[in-house]
Amino acid sequence: MNKKLLIIFSFLLIILLSLTASAEVEIGGEVGVDSSVIFNNNQSEFYLTENLKIKLFIPQTKSAEVKVDFELRNNQFGTNTTFKKLYIKRGYNNFNISLGRQPVSWSFGSLINPVDFNFGAEIMDQSQSAKYIDAAKIYVPVNWKTGIELVANPQISTKTKTETKTGIRARTMINNYDLSLNYINDPLDINRKNKIGLSLKGDLGPLGLYSAVSYEKSTKQTIEDENIYLLGLDYSKTINYDQRVYLQGEVINLSSIKLKEFATTLLQADISDNLELDEKRYNLLAGNISYSINNFSSVNLFLLGNINDSSFALTPQYKNQLPGNIDLTISSILATSKNKDFFNQENVPLSINFNLSYSF
Repeated sequence: MNKKLLIIFSFLLIILLSLTASAEVEIGGEVGVDSSVIFNNNQSEFYLTENLKIKLFIPQTKSAEVKVDFELRNNQFGTNTTFKKLYIKRGYNNFNISLGRQPVSWSFGSLINPVDFNFGAEIMDQSQSAKYIDAAKIYVPVNWKTGIELVANPQISTKTKTETKTGIRARTMINNYDLSLNYINDPLDINRKNKIGLSLKGDLGPLGLYSAVSYEKSTKQTIEDENIYLLGLDYSKTINYDQRVYLQGEVINLSSIKLKEFATTLLQADISDNLELDEKRYNLLAGNISYSINNFSSVNLFLLGNINDSSFALTPQYKNQLPGNIDLTISSILATSKNKDFFNQENVPLSINFNLSYSF
């Protein structure tokens, strides 16, 4: 443990112990170790990351609650502290309001959500950094099936100027179909400030059916409007009381500009300069197959592919709970193409990952 991490950890530990001694605050969380081996251009690189996730369970009053949830990560590149939740929520008779760092995601069950407040907030059932933002959020429940949410997210545009991204989402149930409509105004997007999203989810016999449409209005005559279309299906079946199979697949039709934006979010790196995409529409295929072997272990296979060039990235994953309440996760990322396709082995190199974690 380096000196910086030791100072941060000691400082946080003193605060947490002080809180628990002065109030009925409980501490929970998870400590874990990630090890990864990445193979690229006949070379291998090894990475080791220590994680400490802390959650404070602060007693809530009748109308107010405080959420604190943060993560410490340490590896050869340094130490980072990320707050996922640091907000106060207050309830009133007809609405509630929350202020501070909080998760904002308008998910409706898809693997990739083109109508989210931030595109790529959740990908393949995994939360991304774009999900946790500094915001003011107001939720107005109309009834138990219907509600309206308003979000204001201030962001620094220049050294002396701050712009605020705002959004409103209405959600309801019509004939057992989950329907949502949202509008976003993003002043930092100089090409398309105004965005409208529509999502629909329901059952079609034994299958779950969902769809979404996103429309972004261009602010310049030289730039075209943007549209994204999504159509997906899911299916689940319980074999025994502790064995369950879940299948999900969807197709997303989007432009090369949106595909680059999505790739940057997915790979957590700006690879726009390395991607030579033709200016045309692309079709992404996303899929997930999961099987619960028993109450303690499961296997998953995520798939993400570009139908245009038949290149795919596969992520097999195995989870098992070991004695001592230690969770083991083994996963890998495999690219199927060696050529200059979207999911080639340069953009998505082969990697093998091991994770051990302990929840407390």
